Amino acid sequence: MLMQKDLDNLLDLFYDGVIITDRNGTIVKVNKAYQRLTATSADQLIGMDIRDTVGVQLHSNESSTMRVLEEKRPVTIIQRARLDHEFKELMTTGMPMFNEQHEIEFVVNCVRDMTELSQLKWHLNEIEKMNRNYLEEIKTLKQMQVHENGLVVYSKAMLDVREAALKVAAVDSPVMLRGESGVGKEVIAKFIHRNSKRAKGAFIKVNCGAIPASLMESEFFGYEAGAFTGANKEGKAGFFELADKGTLFLDEIGDMPLDLQVKLLRVLEEQEFRRVGGVKTIRSDVRIIAATNQELETMVEQKTFRKDLYYRLQVYPIVIPPLRERKEEIPLFIEHFLKNYQEKNAIQIQITLEAVQLLCQHNWPGNIRELINVLERMAITCDNNTILPEHLPRELFGNLGKIIPKTFQEEIDLFEYQGMKRALALHKSTRKAALALQMSQPTLVRRMKQFDQKFRNDL
Repeated sequence: MLMQKDLDNLLDLFYDGVIITDRNGTIVKVNKAYQRLTATSADQLIGMDIRDTVGVQLHSNESSTMRVLEEKRPVTIIQRARLDHEFKELMTTGMPMFNEQHEIEFVVNCVRDMTELSQLKWHLNEIEKMNRNYLEEIKTLKQMQVHENGLVVYSKAMLDVREAALKVAAVDSPVMLRGESGVGKEVIAKFIHRNSKRAKGAFIKVNCGAIPASLMESEFFGYEAGAFTGANKEGKAGFFELADKGTLFLDEIGDMPLDLQVKLLRVLEEQEFRRVGGVKTIRSDVRIIAATNQELETMVEQKTFRKDLYYRLQVYPIVIPPLRERKEEIPLFIEHFLKNYQEKNAIQIQITLEAVQLLCQHNWPGNIRELINVLERMAITCDNNTILPEHLPRELFGNLGKIIPKTFQEEIDLFEYQGMKRALALHKSTRKAALALQMSQPTLVRRMKQFDQKFRNDL
Protein backbone atom coordinates (compact mmCIF):
# COMPACT_ATOMS: atom_id res chain seq x y z
CA MET A 1 0.00 0.00 0.00
CA LEU A 2 1.37 3.43 -0.97
CA MET A 3 2.38 5.66 1.92
CA GLN A 4 1.99 9.44 1.79
CA LYS A 5 5.73 9.90 1.07
CA ASP A 6 5.58 7.36 -1.75
CA LEU A 7 2.61 9.18 -3.30
CA ASP A 8 4.48 12.49 -3.14
CA ASN A 9 7.54 10.96 -4.80
CA LEU A 10 5.37 9.36 -7.48
CA LEU A 11 3.63 12.64 -8.33
CA ASP A 12 6.99 14.44 -8.48
CA LEU A 13 8.11 12.06 -11.24
CA PHE A 14 5.44 13.49 -13.56
CA TYR A 15 6.66 15.94 -16.23
CA ASP A 16 3.21 17.62 -16.26
CA GLY A 17 1.92 19.64 -13.36
CA VAL A 18 -0.54 17.85 -11.08
CA ILE A 19 -2.99 19.60 -8.76
CA ILE A 20 -5.56 17.70 -6.64
CA THR A 21 -8.60 19.23 -4.95
CA ASP A 22 -11.28 17.71 -2.74
CA ARG A 23 -15.04 17.76 -3.46
CA ASN A 24 -15.23 21.30 -2.13
CA GLY A 25 -12.54 22.64 -4.45
CA THR A 26 -9.89 22.91 -1.74
CA ILE A 27 -6.37 22.21 -2.97
CA VAL A 28 -4.92 19.21 -1.15
CA LYS A 29 -1.89 18.24 -3.24
CA VAL A 30 0.43 19.74 -5.89
CA ASN A 31 3.56 18.20 -7.39
CA LYS A 32 6.88 19.91 -8.06
CA ALA A 33 6.19 20.33 -11.78
CA TYR A 34 3.06 22.34 -11.01
CA GLN A 35 4.98 24.49 -8.54
CA ARG A 36 7.66 25.22 -11.18
CA LEU A 37 5.02 25.94 -13.81
CA THR A 38 3.14 28.42 -11.63
CA ALA A 39 6.18 29.82 -9.76
CA THR A 40 4.45 29.06 -6.43
CA SER A 41 5.09 26.71 -3.52
CA ALA A 42 3.03 23.92 -2.01
CA ASP A 43 2.72 25.92 1.20
CA GLN A 44 1.06 28.75 -0.74
CA LEU A 45 -1.40 26.49 -2.53
CA ILE A 46 -2.44 23.68 -0.21
CA GLY A 47 -5.60 24.63 1.66
CA MET A 48 -6.46 27.34 -0.89
CA ASP A 49 -9.89 27.29 -2.57
CA ILE A 50 -9.48 26.67 -6.30
CA ARG A 51 -12.08 29.36 -6.95
CA ASP A 52 -9.74 31.96 -5.50
CA THR A 53 -7.16 31.21 -8.21
CA VAL A 54 -9.59 31.68 -11.11
CA GLY A 55 -8.87 34.88 -13.03
CA VAL A 56 -6.07 35.87 -10.65
CA GLN A 57 -2.77 34.23 -11.50
CA LEU A 58 -2.91 30.49 -11.85
CA HIS A 59 -5.90 30.14 -14.15
CA SER A 60 -7.92 32.02 -16.71
CA ASN A 61 -11.64 32.63 -16.24
CA GLU A 62 -12.52 28.95 -16.52
CA SER A 63 -11.72 26.14 -14.08
CA SER A 64 -11.50 22.49 -15.08
CA THR A 65 -12.06 21.50 -11.43
CA MET A 66 -15.36 23.35 -11.20
CA ARG A 67 -16.56 21.85 -14.47
CA VAL A 68 -15.66 18.35 -13.28
CA LEU A 69 -17.56 18.92 -10.05
CA GLU A 70 -20.57 20.25 -12.00
CA GLU A 71 -20.58 17.74 -14.86
CA LYS A 72 -19.16 14.74 -12.97
CA ARG A 73 -17.04 13.64 -15.91
CA PRO A 74 -13.49 14.18 -17.25
CA VAL A 75 -12.97 17.67 -18.71
CA THR A 76 -10.14 19.12 -20.83
CA ILE A 77 -9.81 22.86 -21.35
CA ILE A 78 -7.23 25.25 -22.82
CA GLN A 79 -6.35 28.14 -20.55
CA ARG A 80 -4.35 31.28 -21.14
CA ALA A 81 -2.81 32.25 -17.83
CA ARG A 82 -0.41 34.97 -16.73
CA LEU A 83 2.44 33.17 -15.02
CA ASP A 84 5.76 34.65 -13.95
CA HIS A 85 5.02 37.97 -15.76
CA GLU A 86 4.22 36.29 -19.08
CA PHE A 87 1.21 34.66 -20.65
CA LYS A 88 1.29 30.90 -21.15
CA GLU A 89 -1.07 28.53 -22.87
CA LEU A 90 -2.01 25.57 -20.67
CA MET A 91 -3.89 22.40 -21.46
CA THR A 92 -5.60 21.17 -18.27
CA THR A 93 -7.35 17.80 -17.97
CA GLY A 94 -9.49 17.25 -14.87
CA MET A 95 -10.41 13.70 -13.78
CA PRO A 96 -13.00 12.90 -11.07
CA MET A 97 -12.24 10.30 -8.37
CA PHE A 98 -15.46 8.70 -7.03
CA ASN A 99 -16.01 7.03 -3.66
CA GLU A 100 -18.09 3.94 -3.05
CA GLN A 101 -21.28 6.03 -3.02
CA HIS A 102 -20.38 7.29 -6.52
CA GLU A 103 -19.78 10.75 -5.19
CA ILE A 104 -16.78 12.81 -6.23
CA GLU A 105 -14.14 12.58 -3.54
CA PHE A 106 -11.28 14.30 -5.36
CA VAL A 107 -10.51 16.01 -8.67
CA VAL A 108 -7.09 15.34 -10.19
CA ASN A 109 -5.88 17.93 -12.73
CA CYS A 110 -2.94 17.37 -15.09
CA VAL A 111 -1.58 20.66 -16.46
CA ARG A 112 0.68 20.82 -19.50
CA ASP A 113 2.46 23.96 -20.79
CA MET A 114 1.54 24.23 -24.48
CA THR A 115 3.20 27.62 -25.05
CA GLU A 116 6.36 26.42 -26.85
CA LEU A 117 4.42 23.85 -28.86
CA SER A 118 1.90 26.48 -29.93
CA GLN A 119 4.69 28.86 -30.91
CA LEU A 120 6.43 26.10 -32.84
CA LYS A 121 3.18 25.25 -34.60
CA TRP A 122 2.73 28.92 -35.50
CA HIS A 123 6.28 29.17 -36.84
CA LEU A 124 5.90 25.96 -38.84
CA ASN A 125 2.66 27.27 -40.31
CA GLU A 126 4.37 30.53 -41.23
CA ILE A 127 7.31 28.72 -42.82
CA GLU A 128 4.89 26.50 -44.72
CA LYS A 129 3.04 29.62 -45.85
CA MET A 130 6.32 31.15 -46.98
CA ASN A 131 7.16 27.98 -48.92
CA ARG A 132 3.76 28.10 -50.62
CA ASN A 133 4.36 31.75 -51.52
CA TYR A 134 7.78 30.83 -52.85
CA LEU A 135 6.31 28.08 -55.02
CA GLU A 136 3.68 30.49 -56.28
CA GLU A 137 6.40 32.96 -57.20
CA ILE A 138 8.24 30.19 -59.04
CA LYS A 139 5.01 29.36 -60.88
CA THR A 140 4.52 33.01 -61.82
CA LEU A 141 8.16 33.29 -62.74
CA LYS A 142 7.82 30.31 -65.11
CA GLN A 143 4.88 31.99 -66.79
CA MET A 144 6.79 35.25 -67.26
CA GLN A 145 10.14 33.88 -68.35
CA VAL A 146 11.58 33.98 -71.85
CA HIS A 147 13.26 30.67 -72.44
CA GLU A 148 14.70 30.05 -75.88
CA ASN A 149 17.82 28.09 -76.76
CA GLY A 150 19.52 28.66 -73.43
CA LEU A 151 18.45 32.30 -72.99
CA VAL A 152 16.71 32.59 -69.62
CA VAL A 153 15.21 36.00 -68.97
CA TYR A 154 13.16 37.08 -65.97
CA SER A 155 14.94 39.83 -64.05
CA LYS A 156 14.46 43.48 -64.98
CA ALA A 157 18.15 43.74 -65.88
CA MET A 158 17.97 40.82 -68.31
CA LEU A 159 14.68 42.00 -69.78
CA ASP A 160 16.51 45.25 -70.61
CA VAL A 161 19.38 43.24 -72.16
CA ARG A 162 16.92 41.27 -74.28
CA GLU A 163 15.15 44.44 -75.43
CA ALA A 164 18.48 46.02 -76.38
CA ALA A 165 19.51 42.85 -78.25
CA LEU A 166 16.24 42.81 -80.21
CA LYS A 167 16.69 46.45 -81.20
CA VAL A 168 20.21 45.99 -82.54
CA ALA A 169 19.32 42.69 -84.22
CA ALA A 170 17.24 44.64 -86.73
CA VAL A 171 20.31 46.48 -88.07
CA ASP A 172 23.85 45.50 -89.07
CA SER A 173 25.75 47.71 -86.63
CA PRO A 174 28.65 46.13 -84.71
CA VAL A 175 27.78 45.06 -81.16
CA MET A 176 30.08 44.90 -78.14
CA LEU A 177 28.96 42.56 -75.37
CA ARG A 178 30.49 43.42 -72.00
CA GLY A 179 30.36 41.40 -68.81
CA GLU A 180 32.18 39.01 -66.51
CA SER A 181 33.29 35.59 -67.66
CA GLY A 182 30.43 33.11 -67.72
CA VAL A 183 27.49 35.56 -67.81
CA GLY A 184 26.21 34.28 -71.17
CA LYS A 185 27.70 36.60 -73.79
CA GLU A 186 27.69 33.88 -76.44
CA VAL A 187 24.02 33.13 -75.74
CA ILE A 188 23.15 36.80 -76.29
CA ALA A 189 25.25 36.87 -79.47
CA LYS A 190 23.33 33.87 -80.86
CA PHE A 191 20.06 35.50 -79.81
CA ILE A 192 20.96 38.61 -81.82
CA HIS A 193 21.92 36.47 -84.83
CA ARG A 194 18.71 34.40 -84.72
CA ASN A 195 16.59 37.55 -84.62
CA SER A 196 18.44 39.35 -87.42
CA LYS A 197 17.98 39.23 -91.18
CA ARG A 198 21.15 37.09 -91.22
CA ALA A 199 19.49 34.26 -89.29
CA LYS A 200 19.78 31.87 -92.25
CA GLY A 201 23.49 32.62 -92.60
CA ALA A 202 26.33 31.09 -90.59
CA PHE A 203 27.13 32.00 -87.02
CA ILE A 204 30.89 31.63 -86.59
CA LYS A 205 32.38 31.89 -83.11
CA VAL A 206 36.06 32.75 -82.74
CA ASN A 207 37.82 32.72 -79.40
CA CYS A 208 40.54 35.29 -79.93
CA GLY A 209 42.39 34.10 -76.86
CA ALA A 210 42.61 30.48 -77.99
CA ILE A 211 44.31 30.91 -81.37
CA PRO A 212 48.13 31.12 -81.49
CA ALA A 213 49.27 34.55 -82.67
CA SER A 214 51.22 32.98 -85.54
CA LEU A 215 48.05 31.40 -86.97
CA MET A 216 45.60 34.23 -86.36
CA GLU A 217 45.92 35.92 -89.75
CA SER A 218 45.52 32.69 -91.72
CA GLU A 219 42.59 31.62 -89.54
CA PHE A 220 40.78 34.94 -90.01
CA PHE A 221 41.50 35.55 -93.69
CA GLY A 222 42.38 32.09 -95.00
CA TYR A 223 45.34 31.22 -97.22
CA GLU A 224 46.11 30.17 -100.77
CA ALA A 225 47.67 26.83 -101.73
CA GLY A 226 51.39 26.74 -100.89
CA ALA A 227 51.22 29.98 -98.92
CA PHE A 228 53.53 28.51 -96.27
CA THR A 229 55.09 25.25 -95.23
CA GLY A 230 52.44 22.78 -94.08
CA ALA A 231 49.61 24.67 -95.74
CA ASN A 232 46.75 22.71 -97.28
CA LYS A 233 47.50 22.17 -100.96
CA GLU A 234 44.04 23.39 -101.87
CA GLY A 235 44.17 26.45 -99.65
CA LYS A 236 41.67 27.25 -96.89
CA ALA A 237 38.86 29.72 -96.36
CA GLY A 238 39.11 31.91 -93.28
CA PHE A 239 36.49 32.99 -90.78
CA PHE A 240 35.47 36.02 -92.81
CA GLU A 241 34.68 33.90 -95.86
CA LEU A 242 32.84 31.28 -93.84
CA ALA A 243 30.72 33.94 -92.13
CA ASP A 244 29.75 35.73 -95.37
CA LYS A 245 26.07 36.81 -95.17
CA GLY A 246 26.14 35.71 -91.55
CA THR A 247 27.58 36.73 -88.18
CA LEU A 248 31.16 36.57 -86.90
CA PHE A 249 31.31 36.43 -83.10
CA LEU A 250 34.70 37.59 -81.81
CA ASP A 251 34.91 36.38 -78.22
CA GLU A 252 37.68 37.71 -75.94
CA ILE A 253 38.44 40.47 -78.44
CA GLY A 254 40.85 42.03 -75.94
CA ASP A 255 43.30 39.16 -76.54
CA MET A 256 43.72 39.95 -80.23
CA PRO A 257 47.33 41.01 -81.15
CA LEU A 258 47.84 44.61 -82.23
CA ASP A 259 49.03 43.73 -85.76
CA LEU A 260 45.88 41.74 -86.41
CA GLN A 261 43.76 44.55 -84.94
CA VAL A 262 44.99 46.79 -87.78
CA LYS A 263 43.93 44.28 -90.43
CA LEU A 264 40.58 43.65 -88.72
CA LEU A 265 39.87 47.39 -88.71
CA ARG A 266 40.60 47.60 -92.45
CA VAL A 267 38.23 44.71 -93.18
CA LEU A 268 35.48 46.33 -91.10
CA GLU A 269 35.89 49.62 -92.94
CA GLU A 270 36.38 48.31 -96.49
CA GLN A 271 34.54 44.97 -96.21
CA GLU A 272 37.22 43.25 -98.27
CA PHE A 273 40.48 41.36 -97.69
CA ARG A 274 43.00 39.03 -99.28
CA ARG A 275 43.96 35.53 -98.26
CA VAL A 276 47.48 34.95 -96.95
CA GLY A 277 49.64 34.44 -100.03
CA GLY A 278 46.86 35.57 -102.36
CA VAL A 279 46.39 38.49 -104.71
CA LYS A 280 42.65 38.27 -105.23
CA THR A 281 40.46 40.68 -103.27
CA ILE A 282 37.56 38.97 -101.59
CA ARG A 283 34.41 40.81 -100.62
CA SER A 284 32.80 39.81 -97.33
CA ASP A 285 29.39 40.79 -96.00
CA VAL A 286 29.81 39.99 -92.31
CA ARG A 287 28.11 41.28 -89.20
CA ILE A 288 30.52 41.61 -86.24
CA ILE A 289 29.60 40.91 -82.63
CA ALA A 290 32.51 41.22 -80.21
CA ALA A 291 32.69 40.30 -76.54
CA THR A 292 35.09 40.86 -73.68
CA ASN A 293 35.36 40.73 -69.91
CA GLN A 294 38.33 43.13 -69.93
CA GLU A 295 38.42 46.88 -69.40
CA LEU A 296 39.06 47.94 -72.99
CA GLU A 297 39.16 51.61 -71.98
CA THR A 298 42.19 50.91 -69.79
CA MET A 299 43.80 48.86 -72.58
CA VAL A 300 43.28 51.77 -74.97
CA GLU A 301 45.05 54.10 -72.52
CA GLN A 302 47.87 51.57 -72.17
CA LYS A 303 48.00 51.27 -76.00
CA THR A 304 47.42 47.50 -75.91
CA PHE A 305 44.16 47.93 -77.81
CA ARG A 306 43.71 50.26 -80.75
CA LYS A 307 41.51 53.27 -80.09
CA ASP A 308 40.13 53.35 -83.66
CA LEU A 309 39.14 49.67 -83.46
CA TYR A 310 37.61 50.26 -80.03
CA TYR A 311 35.30 52.95 -81.41
CA ARG A 312 34.53 50.84 -84.48
CA LEU A 313 33.36 47.91 -82.32
CA GLN A 314 31.79 49.92 -79.50
CA VAL A 315 28.94 51.23 -81.68
CA TYR A 316 26.28 49.44 -79.64
CA PRO A 317 27.51 48.17 -76.26
CA ILE A 318 25.37 45.78 -74.20
CA VAL A 319 26.38 45.10 -70.59
CA ILE A 320 25.26 41.72 -69.27
CA PRO A 321 24.90 41.72 -65.45
CA PRO A 322 26.55 39.00 -63.33
CA LEU A 323 24.42 36.22 -61.88
CA ARG A 324 24.70 37.62 -58.34
CA GLU A 325 22.67 40.64 -59.51
CA ARG A 326 19.87 38.48 -60.94
CA LYS A 327 19.58 35.62 -58.47
CA GLU A 328 15.86 35.35 -59.14
CA GLU A 329 16.82 33.61 -62.39
CA ILE A 330 18.86 30.86 -60.68
CA PRO A 331 15.83 28.53 -60.22
CA LEU A 332 15.14 28.87 -63.96
CA PHE A 333 18.72 28.00 -64.88
CA ILE A 334 18.46 24.98 -62.58
CA GLU A 335 15.24 23.84 -64.25
CA HIS A 336 16.69 24.45 -67.73
CA PHE A 337 19.86 22.49 -66.95
CA LEU A 338 18.04 19.55 -65.33
CA LYS A 339 15.65 19.32 -68.29
CA ASN A 340 18.55 19.21 -70.75
CA TYR A 341 20.48 16.78 -68.55
CA GLN A 342 17.51 14.42 -68.40
CA GLU A 343 16.97 14.54 -72.16
CA LYS A 344 20.66 13.97 -72.85
CA ASN A 345 21.18 11.13 -70.38
CA ALA A 346 17.68 9.63 -70.32
CA ILE A 347 17.44 9.77 -66.52
CA GLN A 348 15.19 11.66 -64.12
CA ILE A 349 16.93 14.18 -61.85
CA GLN A 350 15.15 16.11 -59.11
CA ILE A 351 16.34 18.80 -56.70
CA THR A 352 14.88 19.73 -53.32
CA LEU A 353 13.62 23.20 -52.47
CA GLU A 354 16.25 23.46 -49.69
CA ALA A 355 19.05 22.80 -52.20
CA VAL A 356 17.63 25.41 -54.59
CA GLN A 357 17.47 27.96 -51.76
CA LEU A 358 21.11 27.34 -50.84
CA LEU A 359 22.17 27.67 -54.48
CA CYS A 360 20.32 30.99 -54.64
CA GLN A 361 22.35 32.31 -51.69
CA HIS A 362 25.74 31.79 -53.38
CA ASN A 363 27.31 34.74 -55.24
CA TRP A 364 28.63 32.65 -58.16
CA PRO A 365 31.86 34.46 -59.14
CA GLY A 366 32.01 32.17 -62.18
CA ASN A 367 28.41 33.11 -63.03
CA ILE A 368 26.22 30.81 -65.12
CA ARG A 369 29.16 28.70 -66.26
CA GLU A 370 30.04 27.94 -62.64
CA LEU A 371 26.40 27.21 -61.74
CA ILE A 372 26.05 24.74 -64.63
CA ASN A 373 29.35 23.10 -63.64
CA VAL A 374 28.15 22.61 -60.04
CA LEU A 375 24.74 21.32 -61.17
CA GLU A 376 26.31 18.74 -63.46
CA ARG A 377 28.65 17.58 -60.69
CA MET A 378 25.73 17.18 -58.27
CA ALA A 379 23.62 15.40 -60.88
CA ILE A 380 26.39 12.81 -61.22
CA THR A 381 27.10 12.36 -57.51
CA CYS A 382 23.60 12.54 -56.00
CA ASP A 383 21.85 9.47 -54.61
CA ASN A 384 18.51 8.20 -55.93
CA ASN A 385 18.59 10.86 -58.65
CA THR A 386 17.66 13.56 -56.12
CA ILE A 387 19.92 16.53 -55.37
CA LEU A 388 19.88 17.32 -51.64
CA PRO A 389 21.66 20.09 -49.66
CA GLU A 390 24.29 17.53 -48.62
CA HIS A 391 25.33 17.14 -52.27
CA LEU A 392 26.34 20.80 -52.60
CA PRO A 393 30.12 21.23 -53.01
CA ARG A 394 31.79 21.56 -49.65
CA GLU A 395 34.26 24.20 -50.88
CA LEU A 396 31.34 26.50 -51.71
CA PHE A 397 28.74 25.73 -49.06
CA GLY A 398 30.58 24.08 -46.18
CA ASN A 399 28.79 21.25 -44.39
CA LEU A 400 25.45 22.95 -43.71
CA GLY A 401 23.60 20.27 -45.64
CA LYS A 402 25.33 17.54 -43.60
CA ILE A 403 24.28 18.72 -40.13
CA ILE A 404 22.52 15.87 -38.35
CA PRO A 405 20.28 17.09 -35.50
CA LYS A 406 21.14 15.36 -32.23
CA THR A 407 17.92 16.21 -30.40
CA PHE A 408 14.33 17.04 -31.25
CA GLN A 409 14.95 20.66 -30.23
CA GLU A 410 17.98 20.85 -32.54
CA GLU A 411 15.87 19.45 -35.36
CA ILE A 412 13.32 22.19 -34.73
CA ASP A 413 16.08 24.84 -34.62
CA LEU A 414 17.61 23.59 -37.88
CA PHE A 415 14.20 23.65 -39.57
CA GLU A 416 13.62 27.21 -38.36
CA TYR A 417 17.16 28.21 -39.39
CA GLN A 418 16.69 26.89 -42.94
CA GLY A 419 13.31 28.62 -43.14
CA MET A 420 14.86 31.95 -42.17
CA LYS A 421 17.68 31.48 -44.69
CA ARG A 422 15.11 30.76 -47.39
CA ALA A 423 13.23 33.93 -46.48
CA LEU A 424 16.44 35.98 -46.64
CA ALA A 425 17.37 34.47 -50.00
CA LEU A 426 13.91 35.16 -51.38
CA HIS A 427 13.31 38.67 -50.02
CA LYS A 428 16.90 40.00 -50.11
CA SER A 429 16.63 41.99 -46.85
CA THR A 430 16.11 41.24 -43.16
CA ARG A 431 13.21 43.72 -43.01
CA LYS A 432 11.25 42.05 -45.82
CA ALA A 433 12.13 38.55 -44.61
CA ALA A 434 10.97 39.40 -41.08
CA LEU A 435 7.74 40.81 -42.49
CA ALA A 436 7.12 37.61 -44.47
CA LEU A 437 7.78 35.51 -41.36
CA GLN A 438 5.60 37.83 -39.25
CA MET A 439 8.31 38.52 -36.72
CA SER A 440 10.26 41.65 -35.83
CA GLN A 441 13.49 42.45 -37.66
CA PRO A 442 15.58 42.48 -34.42
CA THR A 443 14.22 39.03 -33.53
CA LEU A 444 15.14 37.67 -36.97
CA VAL A 445 18.65 39.10 -36.79
CA ARG A 446 19.15 37.83 -33.23
CA ARG A 447 17.90 34.33 -34.05
CA MET A 448 20.04 34.15 -37.19
CA LYS A 449 23.14 35.07 -35.18
CA GLN A 450 22.31 32.40 -32.61
CA PHE A 451 21.74 29.76 -35.27
CA ASP A 452 24.83 30.79 -37.26
CA GLN A 453 26.97 30.31 -34.19
CA LYS A 454 25.25 27.08 -33.20
CA PHE A 455 25.40 25.33 -36.54
CA ARG A 456 28.74 26.73 -37.73
CA ASN A 457 30.29 25.04 -34.73
CA ASP A 458 29.02 21.73 -36.13
CA LEU A 459 30.72 22.18 -39.48
